[in-house]
Amino acid sequence: MNLLNKCRVYTVGHMQYANGEGWRNKIQEEFEKMEIVVFNPYTKPFVEKIEEGENTKLQLQTLIDNGQFEEAQNRMRKIRSYDLNLVDRSDFIVAHIIPNIASWGSAEELVTAVRMKKPTFISIEGGKKSVPFWILGMFPEKYIYNSIDEIIEMVKKIDSGEKEMDSNRWRLLDKKYR
Repeated sequence: MNLLNKCRVYTVGHMQYANGEGWRNKIQEEFEKMEIVVFNPYTKPFVEKIEEGENTKLQLQTLIDNGQFEEAQNRMRKIRSYDLNLVDRSDFIVAHIIPNIASWGSAEELVTAVRMKKPTFISIEGGKKSVPFWILGMFPEKYIYNSIDEIIEMVKKIDSGEKEMDSNRWRLLDKKYR
């Protein structure tokens, strides 16, 4: 059925205090098979190249360590702006949360997604029983999963038509407009 063909998904998760590349690469590989466009903050799709990988983290920390807060701030403002723009451009969101590691950007991206009423699939490191209380207050529990693999399987079922889109948050454009 390919219901989600050409839809855009943004991946939300830890980058400053934990590496988020592995699970994002897995999502990208699986979703691209379904022709879902994946917006990965490690490889932003913009004409202007905005780096946000491990090297960027080291550079920002060096700037902060050297008291160059304004330069660090300017770089982060640009990253923040571009990342929030990707939330805006996405049809749905996939997030991976590690409950015991702070992730300020992920928190803002998730709040933005909630306010925009984006369908959001959240994987919790340690399983659903480890979900932060605040996340339970933000999202219906049926959109909280034990693993990235569970999210991939659910998206496959939605894409194939096996599982109905059971949320009023889905606002997909007709395929000819994607």
